[in-house]
Formats: sequence, C-alpha cells, structure tokens
Amino acid sequence: MRGRWPLPPDEVLINSGKELLLNLLANCSDDVRDMVIILIWRIWHLRSDASHGKEIPPVLVTVEFLDSYYKSVKLAGRFSTEEIIKGKMNASDHAPKLKTIQASAPWPAPRRGTVALSVDGSFQESDGTAAAGMVLRDETGKVLFAAYHYIFNCNDALEAEVHALMQGMALAIPHSTLPVVVQSDSATALSSLSSNCLNRSAYGQLVLEIKELMGDREFLPQKILRSQNSVADRLAKYSRSERTTAVWV
Repeated sequence: MRGRWPLPPDEVLINSGKELLLNLLANCSDDVRDMVIILIWRIWHLRSDASHGKEIPPVLVTVEFLDSYYKSVKLAGRFSTEEIIKGKMNASDHAPKLKTIQASAPWPAPRRGTVALSVDGSFQESDGTAAAGMVLRDETGKVLFAAYHYIFNCNDALEAEVHALMQGMALAIPHSTLPVVVQSDSATALSSLSSNCLNRSAYGQLVLEIKELMGDREFLPQKILRSQNSVADRLAKYSRSERTTAVWV
C-alpha cells in the first residue's frame, strides 16, 4: 500500500503495549489516520475470511480495492449524509471528470476442441528488466494455468515477446492435450511459429526451442490486439516490476 499511500514507516509500527494503535494514530495526519484505519479493517476482514476457509484474493486486488474505496470515502466526505441520501451532490463541481472510453474488443475465445494460450512480454529499456506473462484458457474462458516469469537477461522488447512464447508453450504441453491457439499482440514474435524469419536472428536459440516444442503439440498462431491481451500484459508487467516468477494451476 505504500506504493499508493503515504503510510507510516516501519520504525513507527512498534509494539508499545495496549495503546499501540492509539499512539500510532495520534502521530498521523487526518488523511493518513483514515488510511491506517481502512488498512487495518481490510487486514482483519481477510483474516476472518481465512479463518473460515475462504479464498484470499491476491495482494494487488486488495491494493486496487483499498485505493478505490478510500477515494470514494473522501468524495462522500464532502457532503452531509442527508445530501448523499437525497442525491443533492453537485457532480459537475465535485465528481472527477470521466473521459469517454470506447469499449475494447473482447478476448477471442478459441474454437471448441482447442485451448488458447495468451502470452505477452514486458521490457523496460531504462534498466533492462524484462518478464513474460502467460495464461491458458479453454473455450469458456476457464483458466487452466496463469504464470509470470522474470527474465534475467534480455536485450530488447522482441526478445521478451519470443521468451513469452517459448515459456508459455512449454507450460501448455503438460496442462492440456488439445491443440493450442497461441495468442500474442506481436506479429513478429508469432512469425517464429510459421516461418524461419527469426532462425538466424539474435533470438535463434529461443526459436529453435519453440520449433522443438511444436513437435509435441499442435500450436496455431493468432495475432490479437493489445487490448485483447490485458491479462498476460498485467502478469508480465507485475513480474518485471517485482522481479518474481510464479505459476498458478
């Protein structure tokens, strides 16, 4: 949450006895005090869910939820309860102005009898960090696996995209026996499945691994829009920023 909120530093969060919480809140500004209370409330809520065997959402979900919740509380705090109930808030003066956003194209589900592997690479030129994100789904959209993989050595964005293809295809083979539709927003990376144009490139070794994987399963390339590849994109960016690797089946 410190990535979004100016929360107190760790050295302030010390066990000072029964008055721990009161001492902490007393040394916070009004806004930070609200943030600390909301965060503690969320922690208690998740702990309660865990104790009852409920599934706990990923940390990023909680971050987005709390940030949105706090903004809503602050907006509502500008008005009295009576004004809110009667709907007398002046939206033009107080509500944030929203841009008109065109609906993006939906994720293209694979045809019956196949599964879809959506992959994406993320590369940050300023520091050379890179990662791959991938998700395998059936025709109904049910997730068979989701994963992100941090790439320790990467030269450019295209190499990250080819890495994502290779890593995703390798994971898809043991998780489905069906033909795999490989979805990527990089037409150049996808060309490695159907042509030899990248065989003699700097990514030749990765391409050779891709060709070898194609001997174990039928892989069908499909170019999709960036907006249709948001899941793999988010996974790759998170992996790159956090420098971490994980797989969920």
